[in-house]
Amino acid sequence: MSAPDGLLEALDGAVEGTMAQGAVAIMFSGGLDSGLLAALARKHGAPRLVTVGLEGSHDMRMSEEAAAFLGLPWTALVMTPDEVIAACREVLRTVRVQSPITLSFELPLQMIASRVEEEVLMSGQGADELFGGYSRYLEMTSEEASARMADDMAKMLSEVLPLEDDLARRYGKTVDRPFLDPQVRKVAASIPAGEKIRGGVRKAPLRDVAASIGAELLASREKKAAQYGTGFMKVLKSRAREERLTVEEFVSTLAPGAI
Repeated sequence: MSAPDGLLEALDGAVEGTMAQGAVAIMFSGGLDSGLLAALARKHGAPRLVTVGLEGSHDMRMSEEAAAFLGLPWTALVMTPDEVIAACREVLRTVRVQSPITLSFELPLQMIASRVEEEVLMSGQGADELFGGYSRYLEMTSEEASARMADDMAKMLSEVLPLEDDLARRYGKTVDRPFLDPQVRKVAASIPAGEKIRGGVRKAPLRDVAASIGAELLASREKKAAQYGTGFMKVLKSRAREERLTVEEFVSTLAPGAI
């Protein structure tokens, strides 16, 4: 099936706008969302792909392969467990988070923002909420999935984005999110939920776009949440077990009162 009318054009325009701001680092997991942005961005400049994770983690393996496929410069920031814990403390000192999952999800932003020279960070945020990327949508009717996507988007805009923007500003960085460009959101809103999840395949419209520009490797990739793809949640669980604490209890010891 061909990509929905206007989606490729809208995404390409949004990415071009980000690239026009100067040197850009793409927060890269090697998956569909960041990979599609990278494939479009290379038309408008030379972005650097940056991946964080434990040595041998899922995201590291996927990103190395995807970066080679795209022919773009790639930086691997391989973290040790101790560095993960240090980053947790830094995040908790900077912003207020609501759960260990939120904390581990935001660690890549802290690690990249604090280490790269580029002032603009390109993020694939919003793709899951707009195009049906979460596995929970698979168990819902089209009507239920559509309503849940809208709720998830509203929560992200009101809670997650302000937190991330505050965190990025601490390091003099801004986060640009092409999937949240108004024109991209307008096109996404015109696509029925039943076409976003097609035959059990999530984010089908984005896969169609990737395939249409010759990025079949990316089009076939499945989602793995950042906290698991990087291996960071594994570190938190391991350290919590060592201390005979729940993950929530362990995180609370890193910055009392933060969660």
